[in-house]
Amino acid sequence: MAQMTKAGLFILWALKQVGKVYVLGAEAKLTPANFSNLDAFRDQSAWDCSECTQAGLWAAGVEQVTDSNGRAIPISAFDGAGFQWERSRSIPLADAVRLPGALLFVRSAAAYPRKPHHVGHVAIVIAKDTILEARGKRWGVTIGPVRPSFNLASKVQELYTPA
Repeated sequence: MAQMTKAGLFILWALKQVGKVYVLGAEAKLTPANFSNLDAFRDQSAWDCSECTQAGLWAAGVEQVTDSNGRAIPISAFDGAGFQWERSRSIPLADAVRLPGALLFVRSAAAYPRKPHHVGHVAIVIAKDTILEARGKRWGVTIGPVRPSFNLASKVQELYTPA
C-alpha cells in the first residue's frame, strides 16, 4: 500500500474548508495541537486565500518551506500571497495545473499595485486543472477550474514527502 504524502493531507484538509466564508485578513493561530492534524482549525469559520494555504500546510505537517535559493523559511513567515510565491519554488504553470498541492498565483501590477511582487491571490491545485481557493466575499472557499487570471505557480517541496 502506498503511503500518503503531505500533499495528500494538504488537499484533504483543504477540502474540509469548502463552504467557509471569505474574510480578508482572516487569521488562524498555528498551534502545536493543529500541527499535522487533519481536523486542525475546525472552528475557523472564515479564511482569506493565503491564510487558508498557510494553515493547510501546517495541518499537513509542514514546519518550514525551502525557497528557490535553498533557504528554510518557517511556516509562520509563509503568509501573504506575494510572500508565498517568493518563498516557494517557482515552477511552470503548465506543470503546476497537473500537480496536486501546487500553488497558483495571480500577479497583476494594475490590480495589486501595493502587494509584494504585485501578487494578490493564491489557490491550491487539488486535481488536474482544478483548484480550491478562498476566492472572495461573494464565493467563500470554493472548488473550480483554473481561471486565465492565474499566471504564476510554485510548489512547496516539503509536501512531496511521506506524511
